[in-house]
Amino acid sequence: MLMRHCTMALRVARSQMSPNAAGTSKKNLMQRFYGSQAPAIGIVDYDVVKKLAGEPKKLLIDVREPEELKETGQIPASINIPLGVVSQELAASEQLFKSKYGREKPQPDTEIIFHCKIGKRSLKAAEAAAALGFRNVKNYEGSWLDWAKREGLPK
Repeated sequence: MLMRHCTMALRVARSQMSPNAAGTSKKNLMQRFYGSQAPAIGIVDYDVVKKLAGEPKKLLIDVREPEELKETGQIPASINIPLGVVSQELAASEQLFKSKYGREKPQPDTEIIFHCKIGKRSLKAAEAAAALGFRNVKNYEGSWLDWAKREGLPK
């Protein structure tokens, strides 16, 4: 539902642009619509992710589909929230989030690290979290393929 509202607001913003702004880049439009205060998406590597099991205040979210996890397994300490529902789940109540994932719902300043198979879907998830107001979001750029290679696991 939140995504529908954002999409509708973006369409309204586009429709209200002057004819001279038709050539405006998508990036400029997004900066105008959301403002220039958007937090940067950090990048983490294997060494950072490897230490997460001992850092319970940080949250590692695997945005792959459950079927993918059945085929490959998952990184220890990660929770699975597929990309298609990540915005909805991060916007859920604290009680609902904890009951579904066994973890406290992240606060706006909680460090949240996203990963997927190669790092593209996780970047989209990080951008969605930032749009929801989370300020400390990061992407494990190598994601599962990097993890599996370094841990000697099937890809």
